[in-house]
Amino acid sequence: MSAPEHPDLGAVLAPLGASLPELAEATCAQIYAELDSYASISHEALTAAVRRNLDTAMDALRSGTVPHPAQLDGAAQTARERFEAGVPVEEIVRGFRISIALIHERFVDLAVTLGLPAEATVGGVRLMWGVADAFTTRIITEYHALEVDAALRDVHRRAATVRSLLAGEAPAEAHSTLNPTAAYAAIRADIPDAAGSESLRRRLEASGSTPTARAVVVVDGGQCLGLVATTPSVDDVPVGIGPFGRLDDLPRSDRVAQQALALARRLDRTGAQGIDDLGWRLAAASRPDVWRHYAERFLTPLESEPAYAAEILGTLRAWFAAGRSIPRAAEALHVHVNTVRHRLGRFGELTGADLDDPDDLVGALWVAELGAPEPAASGL
Repeated sequence: MSAPEHPDLGAVLAPLGASLPELAEATCAQIYAELDSYASISHEALTAAVRRNLDTAMDALRSGTVPHPAQLDGAAQTARERFEAGVPVEEIVRGFRISIALIHERFVDLAVTLGLPAEATVGGVRLMWGVADAFTTRIITEYHALEVDAALRDVHRRAATVRSLLAGEAPAEAHSTLNPTAAYAAIRADIPDAAGSESLRRRLEASGSTPTARAVVVVDGGQCLGLVATTPSVDDVPVGIGPFGRLDDLPRSDRVAQQALALARRLDRTGAQGIDDLGWRLAAASRPDVWRHYAERFLTPLESEPAYAAEILGTLRAWFAAGRSIPRAAEALHVHVNTVRHRLGRFGELTGADLDDPDDLVGALWVAELGAPEPAASGL
């Protein structure tokens, strides 16, 4: 934005420039009187900022040009100083507008006194309010960038604190957030959609808190992880949760949470999954050698009848889910009871399993629930 410098403006600029120290003092007094958030700003710092504002307005009047927001480094400096002092951005803008209003008022008074043509007066006023708009834009842009940077630093700090707690360390800042007498459990949850990471984090943290103990959950490396004071009520994604205990028990709780999450993924379960929910499966999944043995014994033989293997395993699962009741399994599968008997019998024929033998029963349940381990499995 620009306007040609009017030749008559020179008559006003000299006395206006001479009045800048007085205007700066009046501006500071009005800002202190109207804006409580400036109480902590020293008079020296405020005077320096006000002089920068007034000088910017004077430069625009001299050049007949409104500066681009990117050129207003003084505004950026003010934004940084006030941000560090905790002054809200809207108060910074109000402070600048007090500056521009006072120099505007003095400019108009001088223009009238010196008989400045109306065209030149209007042009000068437009220049000053153009400066106000450019300043406001730069202040808001800079302040927003500072807020984003501060938020990112806070996110990284929180993530580092949580990682330390889960590793068995207790950073000093944790004591101001956590209740040392409360029981906490570690949690882990995959983030299905990066865009929803903050929403999931907030839900886990809110539902994992109690009136006396706040949960702390962060987003880190594609997961939500943290510690909760009660089981979170999130049921649309798998959430691994470890046992509740003291803060120094969190490393063990986190190991269980990681194993529980891996197993919940495998079993296609959602919601909080811990020892009470997964039971023996957690122990089974941590022994890949035994798991592989059962898979070779009870799954590999089924490969001889690939078209029939899925039906046999589905029937075996239904039978276990029905408490080993053939009629209930048949009802769940919508087949005749003899079909269930035949498939279970065929499982025994192909694998040599005796489903009345406790050892074979455990092995069959193991592979029916967990399937085959990954080729290089060494525990979840």
